[in-house]
Parts: sequence; C-alpha cells; structure tokens
Amino acid sequence: MEWTAQNSKLIAGVLALLLTGSVIGGIYFWDKTGDLAKENDKTTLKADSLLSVKLSLERDIHNLSQELASANTDKESLNQKLNSTQKLLSQKNQILTRLQKESKIQQEDVSDLNNQVAELTQLKNDLKAEIETYQNEKNKWVAENNSLKKSNEGLQTQVNDLTTQLGGMVSKDLITANNFRVDVLKNNNKVTAKAKKANTILVSLTLPKALSGEGSQQVYLSLTDLENRPMSGAIQNVNVKNNESTLEVPVHVVQSADFGRNPQKIVFEFEPSTKVPDGTYKANVYTTNAYLGSIEFHLRDSFLFF
Repeated sequence: MEWTAQNSKLIAGVLALLLTGSVIGGIYFWDKTGDLAKENDKTTLKADSLLSVKLSLERDIHNLSQELASANTDKESLNQKLNSTQKLLSQKNQILTRLQKESKIQQEDVSDLNNQVAELTQLKNDLKAEIETYQNEKNKWVAENNSLKKSNEGLQTQVNDLTTQLGGMVSKDLITANNFRVDVLKNNNKVTAKAKKANTILVSLTLPKALSGEGSQQVYLSLTDLENRPMSGAIQNVNVKNNESTLEVPVHVVQSADFGRNPQKIVFEFEPSTKVPDGTYKANVYTTNAYLGSIEFHLRDSFLFF
C-alpha cells in the first residue's frame, strides 16, 4: 500500500483527535474522581453519623427494653390490682344492685305508707267533721234535753200538786187496785175449778196510778176463807194499816213492787203444800200502809177420778 501524505494527515488527525479525547477523558475522570472522593467523604461522614445514631438507638432500645421489662412487671402488678379492683367493683355492683332493689322496695313501702297516711289523714278529717257534726247535734240535743227537763220538772210539779190536791180530796185508804183475777191451775197448767186438783193459784191485779208516789214497797197476798181463816201454807204474819187501825194478816206470797211505775200489773203465784178443801176463798192484797183490795174465788168438790 502506498503511504501518502493524505494518509499522514489522516493519521495525524486521528491521533490528534485521540489525544484530545484522552485529555478530555482524563479531565473528566479526574473531575469524577474528585467527585467520588467527595462523595466517599460524605458517605463516610454519613456512615459515622448513622453509626452514632445506631449506637444511640441501641442505647435507647436497651433502655426501652429495661423500661418495657419494668413496665411488664408493673403491668402484671397492675393486672393483679385491676383484677382485685374488678372483683371489688363486681362486689360493689352487686351490693349496689341489692341496695337499689331494697331502695326500690323501701320507696314502694314509703309510697304505700304515704298513701296509707293520706287515707288515714282523710279518714281523720272525715271523722273530725263527723265528730264536729255530732258535737253540734249533741249540743242541740243537750239544749233540747235541758228544755225538756225543765218542762218535765214543771209537769212533775203540776203532777205533785195534783197528787196533793187529789190526796186532799180522796183518802188513800179508799184507793184500791183493779183488774183482779184468780186462775187455779192443775199439774198440767190447765185451769180447773176443782179443789182436789188445785196445784197452783195465780192472783193478778193492776196497781193504781194514784199510788205512784209510794215508792218501792212490799206487796202481800193473804188467802183466807170467808171466815177469815187462813189457807194452809202461810209463810208469816204482818201488821198492815187498815183504815184507822192496824190489822195482823197471814201472808202466803210477798212481792216487791216499784209504785213509781204504776199503773202496772203484778202476779202472785202460790203453790199449796196440802190439798185445798172445797169452798169459797178470798185473795186479799196489802201493803204495810194500805189495803189494795180483794177477790173471791170458789173451788168445788168433785167425785173421785173426776
């Protein structure tokens, strides 16, 4: 191959170009090498900083681990306290629930008591009103009663005056009882007129109103025949006033009577101790101070068995 000038120029250009490229590449790599060194320094500093941070973090982690262990210990203690507290709280809740129930019951009881108190208060007020009404009526009745008492006293005075006047007009010796009646009874309490069957003799009469001022007295029944011979069975003899004289009479029955209730009916019951003979008899009635009257009755004879 023929070496020419043109080839020399070409080669020289290429070499120049390569030299320029080398220079530029060297400059570039030198610059890059400086940048890398700077970057390496930065990385080293950063690594040292990170190592310091790592060590600090490890210390913090160690401290935190210790604190966590302590916290776990405290947590267990707290859990125990929490469990104990929860148990206590549960007991308190149970007690509170029971107290609430008891309080509710007590409130209901209090409500019932309040209702009862209200009812009793109303009843008390009603009774008080009734008592006031009754008291007013009582006062009215007392006033009326006093008025009636005064009227009665006036009437009693008039009665006493009339009794005095009547006593002055009619002698007590002339005042007798009325409605005299004699019933003779057999054993079967049937009326009989047969002497042998006479088991009980009943004498009844009405005491006169005119003797109502005589008070309480003994009234005597005396049974005699027409000759004034006493029937068998007299219990005593008493002295009684007859007109202006005193008469001793046999007494077969005694009965107490309050003449203040006259007119009143009294009944004498006499049971003969022996068989009564046939004949006519008189039932005489006396007080100590007066003869009150008499009635005759007849008991006939009868055939045997009749």
